[in-house]
Amino acid sequence: MEKKSWDPAVAFPVCMTGILVTSVALEVVYLILSNPGNGQVTLLLLTSYLIFNVIGNMVKFIQTNPTIKGVFLEHGIMGQGWEYCYSCQTHVPPRCHHCFDCNVCVLRRDHHCTLLGKCVGHSNYRYFFCTLVHGWLALLLATFLNAEIFMEVLHEGFGFHSFFLLLMPWMMLVTGQVTLSAFVFAFVADTCVIGFLFCFAFFTLHSILLYRGSTTKEWFRGPTKEDYDLGWKRNFQEYLGERWYLVLLFPWIESRIPGNGINFQTAPNSRKFSKSTDL
Repeated sequence: MEKKSWDPAVAFPVCMTGILVTSVALEVVYLILSNPGNGQVTLLLLTSYLIFNVIGNMVKFIQTNPTIKGVFLEHGIMGQGWEYCYSCQTHVPPRCHHCFDCNVCVLRRDHHCTLLGKCVGHSNYRYFFCTLVHGWLALLLATFLNAEIFMEVLHEGFGFHSFFLLLMPWMMLVTGQVTLSAFVFAFVADTCVIGFLFCFAFFTLHSILLYRGSTTKEWFRGPTKEDYDLGWKRNFQEYLGERWYLVLLFPWIESRIPGNGINFQTAPNSRKFSKSTDL
């Protein structure tokens, strides 16, 4: 049996993201251990739990295939909303769109995740959303722990040295203005703050989309005849699975998604139904 090799388009962003996650995790652990106190064990356990969930959901996201590969698209059941993809040379169901980065059509495609090198779609949205939530919480904790570093820098006076150290630590290192250890702490601290703001923005956006039962592509496209908003509880089930209330606890909790990524129920007031009908 031939072994599957990793696609460089997936391997490179995953490795870079892995390096960032590892650097933040190591710095947070160092900060916790260097400040012993009554809450040290609690912080270590919380950090371990968040990092475990981030990495676990990332792994599940990468392993789960959201594309039409291996999916039998029966041409006899094509109905309204089906389109022909000239790149994949097949008819595809509603909400399925071609990704030119992945070079394949993705069922209920949301967007292409640059950090993980794969598309977010019908079957792996749960793991993307959980990675986002736990990543946001982990970076919030990391930013809180790094607050002391920012305070020390600002305590010395907010001059050009402090400004460039926080804004462009690479330049300060190359020009010999800071030591390697100062650069590492400043770089990781900056990564925590920027990552926290990035995750918070995406978490807010996808929380709204999840509540409305919509994808990013559908949201940017604006109002259409199709309305997939089935109520917040049903929307959560459609995207996160039947046990949506447990998926944030552990990446390997079983939570079956009701649909198949091909047929979608629409709201009663929708004028167009995506459910396939015989021609």
